[in-house]
Amino acid sequence: MLLFLTVALLFSLPCSAQEIQGPGFGSYFYIKGEELGEIQGIRVFVGILGLIKGIQLRFGDHWTPRYGAPGGHAQEFLLQEGEHVTAVDGSSRACIWHLRWTTSRGRQASFGSAAGMRFSAHPPSPGQQLLTVNGQHWFFCLSGIGFKWGFAPQKMSSQALTVAPQEPTAGLRKVSGMGLPFPLGFPFQMPRHA
Repeated sequence: MLLFLTVALLFSLPCSAQEIQGPGFGSYFYIKGEELGEIQGIRVFVGILGLIKGIQLRFGDHWTPRYGAPGGHAQEFLLQEGEHVTAVDGSSRACIWHLRWTTSRGRQASFGSAAGMRFSAHPPSPGQQLLTVNGQHWFFCLSGIGFKWGFAPQKMSSQALTVAPQEPTAGLRKVSGMGLPFPLGFPFQMPRHA
């Protein structure tokens, strides 16, 4: 009986602290890779009944590891140059059943079967875009999904990456009396020997 009540409670409470859509129970995940650049692709794994089993993101030319439950058929949505995700809609019951991604160019990609409670996620400020995804999963499906919104990362120019060659000891000085090089701003005085 206690097990039944625990499971019923898990299915009924949304996880609002992490802004996760859906019931949100099971193992937590956060898709890392936003430091590599903007999202260039989304791969969603859809199960035989149409529920969402897993997800991957592509940052630049690199796909992240897959997050979620095993199985499902992979479906991809590749973004065009300069295009970003500006809204995500979906539906959930005990699992995430449907995800629809909308881009800055008005294109949409829909995965899964629309069933259950509908949800919608948008950036909090104009000009922001989807940076990455987090969520929760259990052995059968994604149970919750959240979205991190923000402004596009600034692209570094090739000039910003150019460093002028320096002597190997540039930026170092000798501490008086010791003959040892330490970085400038060494935090304390070395004792002097007579």
